[in-house]
Amino acid sequence: MTLHRLAHAAAILLAGSAHAQVVDQAPGTFTNPGQSATQALFDKAYRPYPRAYGGNEAASPNDKAFDGLFKRDPRLVGGYELFPNLAIEAGYVYLLDRGFHRIEPGPDEAPGGLNTNNFSSHLAVKYTVPLTDRLSAFGKVGVAHSVRTRTGHQMALDDGHAGSTPARRQEIDRGRYLGAGAQYKLSENASIDAQYGKHGDSASTFGKATNATGARANLKIGF
Repeated sequence: MTLHRLAHAAAILLAGSAHAQVVDQAPGTFTNPGQSATQALFDKAYRPYPRAYGGNEAASPNDKAFDGLFKRDPRLVGGYELFPNLAIEAGYVYLLDRGFHRIEPGPDEAPGGLNTNNFSSHLAVKYTVPLTDRLSAFGKVGVAHSVRTRTGHQMALDDGHAGSTPARRQEIDRGRYLGAGAQYKLSENASIDAQYGKHGDSASTFGKATNATGARANLKIGF
């Protein structure tokens, strides 16, 4: 009887220990009893369901205080993290990115204005390297697609009468996209980042009509 009770107590103890190991296991790992160390490492790295991310990199929580007076041109980014530190990413930015600027009356500031038709976009592979708990660096390589829409006038005959009608012409640049940068987390509510992006040959093709290619830095502070 005593041996039966001791065996029963040992079984409960072993079950509790196994349960604690399962609970303490890091999320996203699928370690099974008896599996090899190599298989456990692969299961930890591989995620059956890719992790999605995205948003407006230019957005700041403090911009709401300037609604109606200032606005910030968007820098949209979205991607899927296939493995830790490795992702496929797509991005969109106005060809002429003015950043945080005063709202000026005119067609450019209206929804569907000129800048929304002039854009640079990219599809790239992104690799991120955590350097410290606060500092990380990344690199991107892929393809870029940039478009500039120009509006002019052309002569047309309507019922035998000469007239002028608006005409739209698109100029397209496609090439290699390259990106690199780093981010430093100052605190839970503040971070600073610097990055460089090259959208094909858009800088030389469109000249002063674009500043999407180049380096920029951002300081993000939330309250």
